[in-house]
Amino acid sequence: MSPSTSPLAAPALIRIFDHFAYAQQARSALLDDGFSPHAVQLDTVDDEAVPVQGKAAWRGMFRLVVAIGNAQERERAHAIVQACHGCDIEQRTASHAGSRRAGAAALAG
Repeated sequence: MSPSTSPLAAPALIRIFDHFAYAQQARSALLDDGFSPHAVQLDTVDDEAVPVQGKAAWRGMFRLVVAIGNAQERERAHAIVQACHGCDIEQRTASHAGSRRAGAAALAG
């Protein structure tokens, strides 16, 4: 994919999903709302702690990247993705890290 067609070349909205069905539902809703197919990229995180926006996404998550052209598109994309259970990468990784710390503390205690 060339840089001119890559969603990552433009400002992007990145959301993480725990379930593929929700991620696919969000992608379909974005396309139905007029976002172009090359502006909406859905993939699976196959490696532990893949860097996304300076944070880590964890194996088994689904990552949706939406190229955003302006503030109105960001608001539309955010509303659609949030309705489909998409999580902000920072919130999700903080939650994931917290559950790992709690699990490690339980094992140590």
